[in-house]
Amino acid sequence: MAIIEEVPESPIVVDANEAPVETFLGLSREQCHILLALYHVVDPSLEPAVPTLFPEMARKFTEDRKERNSVTKKLERAPEVYSQEVLNLQEIQKAVFVALMESDMNLDKAREFLKLDATKKMEDMTIQEVLSNGFLLGGMRDDSSAPEGKKSSPLSSPNFRQAKEFYDFAFNKFKFTMAAVQLGSFYLHEFKECQGENCLEGEDPEQVSLEYYLKAAEEGNPMAMHKAAWHFDQKGDWHKAIEWYVKAADNGYPDSAHNLGMIYQEGSPKAVPKIEVDLPLAIEYYTRGLHYEYAASGTQLGKLFFTMATDKSLRDQLPESDRSYSSDPKEYLHTAMSYFNKAAAFAEWESIQLLGMIYGSQEFGLYDIDRAQNLFELALITSNGGAQSFEFLARTLSAKRTIIADQLAGQDGGASSSAKQEVDASGLKTCAAKECENKETKKDEFQRCAGCKKRFYCSRLCQVNDWKKGHKANCKK
Repeated sequence: MAIIEEVPESPIVVDANEAPVETFLGLSREQCHILLALYHVVDPSLEPAVPTLFPEMARKFTEDRKERNSVTKKLERAPEVYSQEVLNLQEIQKAVFVALMESDMNLDKAREFLKLDATKKMEDMTIQEVLSNGFLLGGMRDDSSAPEGKKSSPLSSPNFRQAKEFYDFAFNKFKFTMAAVQLGSFYLHEFKECQGENCLEGEDPEQVSLEYYLKAAEEGNPMAMHKAAWHFDQKGDWHKAIEWYVKAADNGYPDSAHNLGMIYQEGSPKAVPKIEVDLPLAIEYYTRGLHYEYAASGTQLGKLFFTMATDKSLRDQLPESDRSYSSDPKEYLHTAMSYFNKAAAFAEWESIQLLGMIYGSQEFGLYDIDRAQNLFELALITSNGGAQSFEFLARTLSAKRTIIADQLAGQDGGASSSAKQEVDASGLKTCAAKECENKETKKDEFQRCAGCKKRFYCSRLCQVNDWKKGHKANCKK
């Protein structure tokens, strides 16, 4: 998608002799200096608050995002049993962690702390006891045994095989699906980080991971359905991926709805049979993802409609019978901005940044440099110091600094001037004649004084009157 960003660039010089600043938002020291130097001119009242205000806001947005993307949140539309399984596992994990810390990682003492009977047979244990033993044994990690240059994984625990027996038993006897999901995640971690170094001979960690996800998926766990679909997706088995994504999406899992939108937006000529581009279906699944509060779906919808606003060939792929169809390209831009705003409400930094780029460009008739600045500030905060967001914010602040400099220069030396040339943030000028309040409706509408080249007038009459009332003495020919 090609959004033209027209905020002018201006060189920013950092004085090496300036007092050092504490870095914030993961920015470099130079970047922090640049921002503060720009705020010193553009908004001096905000400058001292930036190093503490921006990181605090970023922390709050991060917490909100973490809560919104939690597993329990994603499972809230599925049968309650699955979110309860997650909560149960989380509580057991916390208890086991405390027990291991209190016992200096001694298994026997940790069992005593948790009131687990070491002599009790697995067949006689409750589900809580089975899971506690699984976490306890799996929580002992031997990172020193990992091969040089390799990371450790849950499989590097010296007691992993015993822990696995407990997880398997939890699933096989109690149909506790998250036990299978847990094992699937363990093997996937092993595949990604250790390439199977901790596996038994003949054990393929990627395949074992998929098998465990499928076990839980077949029992109805939407999270497992999504993970199984993702496996097939990565392998290029898109029809099998779609099958499981659809099941997960129908159970309210947001990530699956979003991924289905991606598949139908892009299509796949390599799939057998071929998957055709289906924009109405892509829009339907993205909309469902956004309804499930998956912010990225709002961004994708915004990008899709923005591209349709500027690309007739893509517009032509949307049937006239579709409710999203319009013969007016501007309608697609309005729809795109509506979706960007919905995603921005969930602090989706990319949508916020794209809105800033639209308001920072004169291409779309929505130019508003103040609004662009506010959006780029929010994008910088929600992206926790993202490089692109910093660049756009710095350019916007630099452009406003230039406007302020031009405004000051247009005052004919300040005190010696009989009138002030006013320029708003969008670069629109007010007539320099003292009694006139006319303002430009478009940039460079007024005529410039040919002498000083600093004053602008709405009419010849205003220029003559201002000349007589003092500009004659100050005009620098």
